[in-house]
Amino acid sequence: MEEFYMEADWPEKIARQEEILRYTTFTRKQALELGLKIAELAEQKYKKGAAIRIVEDNTVIFEYKMETTNPENDWWMGKKLAVSLQTGTSSLRAYVEGKSGLRKPFWEARPENYAACGGCFPVILKGTGPVGTVTISGLAQEDDHAMVVNAIRAYLGKE
Repeated sequence: MEEFYMEADWPEKIARQEEILRYTTFTRKQALELGLKIAELAEQKYKKGAAIRIVEDNTVIFEYKMETTNPENDWWMGKKLAVSLQTGTSSLRAYVEGKSGLRKPFWEARPENYAACGGCFPVILKGTGPVGTVTISGLAQEDDHAMVVNAIRAYLGKE
């Protein structure tokens, strides 16, 4: 995995995204609509294909693999998901907190099981906590993260 430019305030910015981008409800129909929104963003804004997986209660409730994806994207999504489930945060937040010394990077001891990089974002209900995840693979890690965040923002009508 390649390194990328990171600013000192990224841990706080990403934590703020997770605070703001919360649902009041999250249904399977909403998961379908969000997944389709992500696919639309990938095509229109990023001009690239992505593998998209939305999981709720350990059940895949949406999955779509665009034309340019392959089995390696499944591998990456599983490893990003493992980091997010262990931390209760987005996989990019875990990564930047590890790089900033705010979190012990447990994933470094088992790289075959974990990938702390952008692309997995928790689905969080207001007043409850994480109930699922949205995971993307196919772009650079910061773009995978941005695509999920931008889709959730658009879906929830948040700036």
